[in-house]
Amino acid sequence: MPSSYTTGEKFRLARLGLKALKQSAAGDRNEDTIDDRIKREADRIERRAEERGTREVAALQRRLTEKQQAAATAKVTMRTSSGPERAAARREMHDHEQAARRIQNELRRYK
Repeated sequence: MPSSYTTGEKFRLARLGLKALKQSAAGDRNEDTIDDRIKREADRIERRAEERGTREVAALQRRLTEKQQAAATAKVTMRTSSGPERAAARREMHDHEQAARRIQNELRRYK
């Protein structure tokens, strides 16, 4: 599942990890000595980041569909027109296709 952490969440997870490491090193090897509050807070941060990541992926997919549709419309306009209107439609089509590629690259980061 995609996750999207804020800077504060990254630092908080790092601090929680250090606390857990310290507690683990101080305790018995055969027992779980990490405080449950640390585990709960880390799980809460993980859940929020996962929910945020899922929402971001859905929004990116909607934008990708819109840009692809706009590129297709511009392509039809380009094919059915001539002269300056055709050139403007070609530029518009290329702009929409480039935006769609940027969105696709962003979506790959979540996989």
